This record gives sequence, structure tokens and C-alpha cells, in this order.
Amino acid sequence: MTDQAKRDKQAVIDAVVGGDLAMLATALKRLSNSDPSGFLYITSDLLNTNQREQFSMMGFGRLPDAYHADGVVYGVMYTDGSFLSKRAHPAGVGLPIDEVSQAVAKARAEYEQSVLNVVHSLGSTMELLDKMLAGHSSVDTKLASLAHVELLKGKALLVAALNPATR
Repeated sequence: MTDQAKRDKQAVIDAVVGGDLAMLATALKRLSNSDPSGFLYITSDLLNTNQREQFSMMGFGRLPDAYHADGVVYGVMYTDGSFLSKRAHPAGVGLPIDEVSQAVAKARAEYEQSVLNVVHSLGSTMELLDKMLAGHSSVDTKLASLAHVELLKGKALLVAALNPATR
């Protein structure tokens, strides 16, 4: 995780702790650009209302970044629990789960649309590549044609993978 991604993740947590919905929306957008997998993890934590109090420190795992109680999402603070465990506690002002859900849904929709836009832009890149290959002096046209077909298949698979409505 880069330093920028760490700062962006901390900004999301600070927004929840401070109860600032506008700050949460902008922090989620920044995090989606700097650390997409971190964005997915933290948005899942913000939406997951199954709150556990104790977390074992044995084995592999990840401690959630949010605490849910009474329809409110808080930041989370961990203290030592029983033997080899951590205990979760709410931290800060928090935000109502309905508002957090809307902000997360909007941020996810914007991010997913940007990914889909990049996949669709592959088409223009492939057209440019076809034009350039036509002028290449030693290109094997049969292999280039086969590669073009495989690239089109790959693009179609990406579009299908990103668009649950087509499944």
C-alpha cells in the first residue's frame, strides 16, 4: 500500500469518526483511485452490519475498519481482549447506515463505470494497433489477425465480467 493510499484510507476513517458525510464521499473517491482493493475492503466494512465484538489474533485475517451499532456506522478502536484476541469498540460520532450506504453505492457506481469506460476504450486502441500493423514491414498477417480476434474475445469477456446485467 502506497503512502497516498494510506492517507486516503485514513481520510475515509476520519470522515466516519467525525460524522462528515461530504468528506466520506470525497475520501472514497480518492481511495478508489489510489488503492482499488483497499476501496473494496473498506466499502465492504462500511456496509457489513454483522458486528463482532471479539477478534482472534491467531491465524490470518483482517480487522474491520468500521463498527456498527444501532443503525450507525462508527470508526473502530481495538483493545486487548481475552488471550490472543482484540475487542472492538465504537469510536467517534459516526454516520447513519442509510447515509453511508448511499455514499458507498454512489462511489462504487462511479468507480465501476470508470473501469467499464477503460475497457470500452480498448476498442479504439485496438483500431489504432490494426492501422499501425498494416504498415509494419515484417508482420505475419495471419498471426496478427489471430491476435486481433483473441483481443476482441478478451475485451468481450471483460465487459461480461464487469456487467452483471448481461449474466
